[in-house]
Amino acid sequence: MIALGAWDWRHADWVGGFYPEDLPPDWRLTFYANEYDAVGLRAEDWLLPAPGVLRDWVEDTREGFRFLLEWPETFPAGASEGLGERLAILAPRLGALLTGDETSVHVSVPEGVPVWARERVAHDFVEALETARPPLLLLGGQGLDDLREARRAIESLGARGDAIILVEGAEVLSRLSRLRTLRDLSGWQ
Repeated sequence: MIALGAWDWRHADWVGGFYPEDLPPDWRLTFYANEYDAVGLRAEDWLLPAPGVLRDWVEDTREGFRFLLEWPETFPAGASEGLGERLAILAPRLGALLTGDETSVHVSVPEGVPVWARERVAHDFVEALETARPPLLLLGGQGLDDLREARRAIESLGARGDAIILVEGAEVLSRLSRLRTLRDLSGWQ
């Protein structure tokens, strides 16, 4: 399976386009999780909310949905306490931890959750073809100009097992839609 998603789901400019105008903010994660398979969260986005909020996130998402968590280089004040509890709460939906260095994670990670160093993951379609890299593609602002290259990357990632593609930058939703079409046509949904 290849999980597709964006960095965060709380984008104000998605209201009225992706999210219906009248959709309450606390329903947006469920709406997003029904459309996409993963979401990336910066460190402060999962370290600062109360544990109850994290429990709500797990309850508000479907089985198979994944959170990719960025591991902080430095912890916000008080955020390093309760790390094990936070990871345990998110464990049913935890897809991976993204770190600056795989040795920087100093708590027990739930079994089966990969820890990937940011420098080792792919940041474009050409890098995604390198089988020595983890099955994670973080697409920045680049478009999808070469659909053949994108298809080859999707096939390479899919062949390596569970993979995640996260998109950020301009036109996230249209890029995700094109990637979903390519993924589905390639049979990696």
